Amino acid sequence: MYPVHIRELAPVRVVSIRHVGPYEAAGSAFDQLWAWAHARGPIPANLRVFSIYHDDPACVPADRLRCDAAMYVGPDAEGDGVVTVREIPGGRHAVLAVKGPYSLVPQASRWLLETWLPQHGERPARAPFDEYLNNPATVPPEELRTDICLPLAG
Repeated sequence: MYPVHIRELAPVRVVSIRHVGPYEAAGSAFDQLWAWAHARGPIPANLRVFSIYHDDPACVPADRLRCDAAMYVGPDAEGDGVVTVREIPGGRHAVLAVKGPYSLVPQASRWLLETWLPQHGERPARAPFDEYLNNPATVPPEELRTDICLPLAG
């Protein structure tokens, strides 16, 4: 069991880089995104980092899974040949907080979708996304904090 809270989340305009393949192999997309951000100057204090999932790993072969490595770098960010601008829609979300290494996130996400969702009579509006609340370069794995955010229908 994990603690789940229902929250109204505001939309977030992000820049993103698409990854196709196993979700756990998306690190190279994040490396590209960080390099892109660093090339544009100092990293903003209000930086927010996300994984946006598009496919269900139970239904789509691992080599065809799609996700976006994304970050909020400010309201004026623009796309270019490296990044695409997109919006993470706001609205009502089930939010599950995970503390610990990123390897814990897939199991918690499956629990949210397969156990919590049907037990609470909710339906997903679309695929979940993760928000990474601290920096793995400065925090030990056991202190990492991730919010799994599942948009809810109705």
